[in-house]
Amino acid sequence: MAQITWNTVPDYDEWGWDTSWSCDDWITWHQKLAQHFGEATATEIWNYAFDKTTNLSSNLDCISIDASFRSYVKEHNLKVYQDLITDVIGGGTDILHSAVDTTVSVSTGLLGGVKSVLGGNNFKKTVSIVLIVGGIIGVAYVYNAFKKR
Repeated sequence: MAQITWNTVPDYDEWGWDTSWSCDDWITWHQKLAQHFGEATATEIWNYAFDKTTNLSSNLDCISIDASFRSYVKEHNLKVYQDLITDVIGGGTDILHSAVDTTVSVSTGLLGGVKSVLGGNNFKKTVSIVLIVGGIIGVAYVYNAFKKR
């Protein structure tokens, strides 16, 4: 990540191998601009600068694949050039990320519940309850089996 201040000139992606700003660098620059100029002016400067990037630059990843960048842009009403392809790819990426987040949340909740039942003293209580209930069911089954004879 580059050292970025409010007066840093953006490092655009040019043809061939070169250095350029990452998605996080663009976010950091907007934050620095906002601290120095305020949100409205920072947004105007940022929009103007981002508009100067080329269509097939590394910024294509920012607006199509990088969910955190897309979220930041939406939250701060930043204008990024978009077309149908980047909208479709970005929308699909957003759906995929939210599905993964939901799955992680559900599994964390379930595994947390399992951990609380099986962890420490709770584990001993759970085993004791299972053994007692199992013993009662076992005794009832044996009693029924001998009663039928």
